[in-house]
Amino acid sequence: MANDSHPLYTEVKTAMLLHVPFFASILLDMMTVKIGKFPEVFGNRSPTAATNGHTVWFDKDFFEKMKLPERVFVLCHEIGHAMWSHMARGKRYHDAGFEGEKFDAGRWNRAGDYVINDMLIKCNVGKMPNCGLHDPSKYTSEMLVDDVYRDLKDDPDDGEGPGQGEGGSLDHHILEIGSTSEVEWKRAVQTAADAAKSQGKLPADLKRFVEELLNPKVPWIDKLRQSLTRCAGRDATTWSKPHRRRLITQGIVMPSYTGFASGHIVFVVDTSGSMSQEEMAQGLSECDAILADCQPEAVTLIGCDARVNSRLELYSGDSLADDPPPLGGGGGTSFIPPFELLAEEGIVPACLVYFTDMMGSFPDEGH
Repeated sequence: MANDSHPLYTEVKTAMLLHVPFFASILLDMMTVKIGKFPEVFGNRSPTAATNGHTVWFDKDFFEKMKLPERVFVLCHEIGHAMWSHMARGKRYHDAGFEGEKFDAGRWNRAGDYVINDMLIKCNVGKMPNCGLHDPSKYTSEMLVDDVYRDLKDDPDDGEGPGQGEGGSLDHHILEIGSTSEVEWKRAVQTAADAAKSQGKLPADLKRFVEELLNPKVPWIDKLRQSLTRCAGRDATTWSKPHRRRLITQGIVMPSYTGFASGHIVFVVDTSGSMSQEEMAQGLSECDAILADCQPEAVTLIGCDARVNSRLELYSGDSLADDPPPLGGGGGTSFIPPFELLAEEGIVPACLVYFTDMMGSFPDEGH
């Protein structure tokens, strides 16, 4: 059945335009909704709702069994996942790992569900179905999804009962990085907020969430990725191998980049006694992610406490995952030796990353 001709979907859109114009604007501007047989890509998971960040799928039976307030809630829930870029960020964590550990996509979905559901309930958006996740005594909309994900690892209740299975029973995700830019999303959110405000239907809680979306508290891992992206120096292209993402997402044949995505990167891991084994392992994981994501010309990996204890030269295509190198250390902390080493050897990297707890001695002047 065509989505626009489904009377229940028309009813949902009308209700959203009247009562939650902010989410209605995002829906009409940024999202596509498909109602019918649940996509086979989700296998034997419960046929409910799903999204990849720009398309929302509803199983027809699930959609029709819900009451109108529940349909509004679930559709706004999927819009929330898209607005917060949960699929794209989940894809990056899936590829690079989360704080040195294998990424759990189901737990990430549940973490996002807790945050979004609390936000929707506070803003009086529809009615959450019984299978939804909500525990404001532990997880609130003020929390980062990353923090909820981390806390769920040690939550004895996670994974038990309704809505706690793989990905939760309310919805499922396809983790992918969409073609819609952050700038486009911010424009859509601002437009939606202005429209809702003009109707007097932008409550204080929703206004705060919008402000956080437009001025997000970005996790440090994402900040690191952004900083390294700015170091990229790819400008040579070739038509012999088309740009794969442009071809798949936009149907446009464009040349791909050649050479290295960035120049020489120096990655220093603080190996002093104040750093735990888990923190140092996370440092190696981030270095490994840089090798995979940034395709640098070279990476100099340095382990340093009060002195340089180890040094390893790595190149694009190398991996630390299977055989993590010993870093040495365990003593006091000084941030000076790596910079002295680079100065002595005349090395001027494209960028330097120092993975540390900041408990140590700094140089008196810049290097």
